Amino acid sequence: MIVNKSMYPIQTGFSVISRMQDRFATLQVQLGTGMKASTLAEMGNDLPMSISVRSRLAKIDSFSANIDTVNLRLSFLDNAMARFDKLEAEGRSSAVQGQYGTNNINLATVPGLAYGRLDEMVTMLNSDIAGRYLFGGSNTDKAPLPDTTTLLEGQGGRAGFKAVVTERKAADAGLDGRGRLQSSLAAGTTSVNLAEDGVHPFGMKVSAISTTSGAVTVSQPAAGGGTLGNQVGVTFAPTPAEQIAAGQTISMGFTLPDGTETQITMRAIAAADAPGGINEFVIGADAEATAANFKTALDKKLVEVGGTTLSGASTFAASQNFFNGAGEPVLRVDQSSGNPPTSLRLATEADTVMWYTGQTPAVAAEGLGRLEIGTNGANVTLGEKQPVSAAHGFQVSGISASTASITTGYTATNPSQATAQFTAIPAPGETVNITLTEPNGTTRTMALTAVVGKAGPGQFTIGADVNATAANFSKALTGVVTDAAILAEGNPRQSVTAQIDDSTRVNYGLQANESGLLALMRTTAAMSVETYPDGDPTATGRFDAMAERQQSALSEAHNVKRGSVEVLTMELGMARSALNNTTTRHSNYKLQLENLLSDVETVSKENVAMEILALQTRLQASYQATSMISQLSLVNFMK
Repeated sequence: MIVNKSMYPIQTGFSVISRMQDRFATLQVQLGTGMKASTLAEMGNDLPMSISVRSRLAKIDSFSANIDTVNLRLSFLDNAMARFDKLEAEGRSSAVQGQYGTNNINLATVPGLAYGRLDEMVTMLNSDIAGRYLFGGSNTDKAPLPDTTTLLEGQGGRAGFKAVVTERKAADAGLDGRGRLQSSLAAGTTSVNLAEDGVHPFGMKVSAISTTSGAVTVSQPAAGGGTLGNQVGVTFAPTPAEQIAAGQTISMGFTLPDGTETQITMRAIAAADAPGGINEFVIGADAEATAANFKTALDKKLVEVGGTTLSGASTFAASQNFFNGAGEPVLRVDQSSGNPPTSLRLATEADTVMWYTGQTPAVAAEGLGRLEIGTNGANVTLGEKQPVSAAHGFQVSGISASTASITTGYTATNPSQATAQFTAIPAPGETVNITLTEPNGTTRTMALTAVVGKAGPGQFTIGADVNATAANFSKALTGVVTDAAILAEGNPRQSVTAQIDDSTRVNYGLQANESGLLALMRTTAAMSVETYPDGDPTATGRFDAMAERQQSALSEAHNVKRGSVEVLTMELGMARSALNNTTTRHSNYKLQLENLLSDVETVSKENVAMEILALQTRLQASYQATSMISQLSLVNFMK
């Protein structure tokens, strides 16, 4: 057999050796880095899979960063909510009716303690994390509240809360301190009338009257004459009819400026027991004398109530005016309306400190979007509350044409209103459409259709007569207006959101004027500005009135209310739960993707090492064989 270079091509051998050397170099890099390729071009068919997996991992890392950020904020909010809940409890227990402490120490300490809680609350609501404020909704670049001093004292000519309280107290008390009530007794008569001094939002409003004496006739609240508001009457039976007896009483109920009720009871006493206490009147020689004594005693009692119970109610009414809720404007007493004043006005940023400047809805479900529904017999009226604010609440912008049984009407001028008068019992299917307009121009049309039997959404039941039908229409109207206001208000939690997955967002926005925080702010501020000096005969009465209202406003009964501290805590807890569940899902998915990426991009060092050893053996053999064959020649053979 002849062996020579023609039977073993040297160039082909070198080419094979070169490829083995390249592979050997690649294997050495893989052994050192653990990666299959050092460039994308070397990935080959695995490149699309690698890019896809890495893109998904980058998304997960981005979502995880969002989750970490939101978790940090939720941790702060959770601590803040826990503290707000404790402040509520402290407020409820800080002032209790009748508990004045040794030497009335509680009267001296309660305002200071309330101020401390108010200052702490303002500080927490103005806290920020990395420059982001958390209690202003989507307005995260500035503090939502002014500082406590500015809030109470005002700044730069703008009135603070204390000034608003002073105005409101004066307007409610009236010039004589009797809560804007006037008593009258015509000479030679036995009838005492008690009337509101006008139709306005100030002072006490008569709401009920009763007596335990058969010798006394009372007249329930009814419109007074002229410019007067509602009035009640007490008529003592003239002599020789039976007279009121000692121990018998006359009671009157009143609605106070903050919406609460109070009652005064006047007890008759015999002449031998004169002059009697603040709640008593002396039975005179005849009915005229008794009526005169009753009027005198009633006036004194009204002054006493005006300085105690009414004073506390006025302070809380001022807190409702100044610390406006969602969908409500800040209100002030309109000093130009008379002396004493007869109306409220809209406060402006130029004359009043705005307590909250964060994001807030222009329409709120509470208060029917600043609308009022009135029913008088067969007539139903839907109108704007006064004073009208173009930036707050619904405007009534239209009502459908009259039907066969329902006469409709519309007034566009402020306050706008729509009316529906039932002239006959409507037929099934008769419909009334009312259009409301939000401050931003969005319109909402509500349809109410007459039906027989039980009414569903957007329906009202046809009653036995027009008055019953009107009452049913009014009830249905309240429902659809409330639904429209809920839709317009939206959800404060959605004011701040974070993307934590492809199709999952977590909502965790908070606004300082939500109901729970608002109630805490109002009551704490009210308690902080009221003082009870030694020697003031009204101090204990005012303390009791304030304590009663604080306990009512901060009662646990409000825990289920939308926007309460407890509900806010629960909703933030749900957001935290969503974060935790998503984090777990991301962790599991990320582990799967990393395993898949490892299979695509990395190599087994054991397999690479074995391949290197095998390749090294082949290279050595190739080197040796090539060297031997390259030396084959006749000369070398003949040596």
